[in-house]
Amino acid sequence: MFKFTYFDPKIQSIFSDKKAFCDLAVKQELMPVLEVLKQVGEVEGAVCGAKPGVPGLVYELKGRTFQITYAVDFQTKKIRLYEFQQISHFINWKISLNQNLHKAKEKPIYIPQIGDPQKFIKTVELIHNGTNTAKGLGVAFGSGAKKEKDVARRGDYLGRSVIEIGLARRGSAKNQSSNIYILTERGNRIAQSNDQETRERLLVEALLGFYPIQMILEKTTRDNQELTKELIQEVISLVSLGDAGGATNARRVSSLRALVNWVSRWAGIPIRRKGNDGVQLYIPQIYGDQLRPFGLCAGEFTVPDDFDAPLSENLLSAFEGK
Repeated sequence: MFKFTYFDPKIQSIFSDKKAFCDLAVKQELMPVLEVLKQVGEVEGAVCGAKPGVPGLVYELKGRTFQITYAVDFQTKKIRLYEFQQISHFINWKISLNQNLHKAKEKPIYIPQIGDPQKFIKTVELIHNGTNTAKGLGVAFGSGAKKEKDVARRGDYLGRSVIEIGLARRGSAKNQSSNIYILTERGNRIAQSNDQETRERLLVEALLGFYPIQMILEKTTRDNQELTKELIQEVISLVSLGDAGGATNARRVSSLRALVNWVSRWAGIPIRRKGNDGVQLYIPQIYGDQLRPFGLCAGEFTVPDDFDAPLSENLLSAFEGK
């Protein structure tokens, strides 16, 4: 059995509270890897090499959602974690916020009680394939409720969630007494795509247009506030349908935080988090294998007219060490 040690408090904070720092997709992929490392000290797929400033060999393991760098001491049975990075995708999240942030609905907003993005995608698939009632969704997601109304209530948690982020709407059908869910254009694009990354990108775009998530991202990036349960609760109180207490409120906070974690990781958004000893943490983001697109920094700075002008004699001398 190997023991984990950490290069610095930042790495320790992340691995000590994965729920606060990592979205569900990262945890589902990362936890089995850490368990294998803990048991045997090595894992398939890790690349061995050198790291400046680190004695001995280090290993780098890149998954679909994360990349870790670590060293293994087989004599003392210790694994030292040096780096943890989340793998993101290119999406211009700043434009999404600028375009939609001030277009919030005047009516109260329904806060989803579902934090798993894949359940949103599965719900859209089911509606597309004809499971388009609340009861049908409840059955499809394995509701064990005995009463039909309770099964339908479980299904409506999912149906209302995809409606709220613009993937579906309510409608009616002949020969059916209950309402049905009808996909919007974006919902149909998700359902009809066979590419998982395309589906996730479309879902990220939909969630970036969801006002509570926009508010949280605005506060944790531009306003420099920390992502905490208290901040999420404050946003929910401002926009939601009433003040649900108890377990319902806790589920809303947990679900919204999970969705924010996923969106920020997927889109590479550097949200501000609270670490040990009050240190503010930004989890490093690296990008997938696709080429970096042009124009990501549009509007961030202005290139001066004399950018290509020759350097002055003083600067040239400084560069030449004179």
